[in-house]
Amino acid sequence: MQKTKIITTIIVLFAFIFTYLHAIPLPLAAIGGKVVASLKKNLHVTSLPSAAKGDKFVVVLKKLDGKFEFKELSNGYVSAYGIINKCITENAPEHYFIKISKGNFTSTASFYEWGIPIHPPKAGPWGKGNSYEADIDKLIDAEFSILKDDKVLDSAKVVKK
Repeated sequence: MQKTKIITTIIVLFAFIFTYLHAIPLPLAAIGGKVVASLKKNLHVTSLPSAAKGDKFVVVLKKLDGKFEFKELSNGYVSAYGIINKCITENAPEHYFIKISKGNFTSTASFYEWGIPIHPPKAGPWGKGNSYEADIDKLIDAEFSILKDDKVLDSAKVVKK
């Protein structure tokens, strides 16, 4: 009887630990820092009819004196580069977000998730040499916004360069 209770307790304990480990996302550093989980999850790869390899798309953020550039590397992969030159007031990447929305698609990820360094009043430069699995068609003509918590600091359309 005692042996059965011990085995049952161990099984239940294992089940809780197993469930807990699968419920907690890994920190960005543990997965190499080059993959942005929300980008990979939300920008599902599909065919890319309106963008060709080498095409560049840009977002110019006037209020923040910033620029983000996306380049089609190959079918399903994009390089991204960005810098913001003013209006970043605190070194807290978990409070700043990039929101990309187009139609019924919306993706929001923090500067921390993107790996964007902050040195007030600047953020970046960021992204040189990085590549991401993404659908460039969801970026073309999308609304690109920089937020601090829930407040929009600046917003612009993604346009072909």
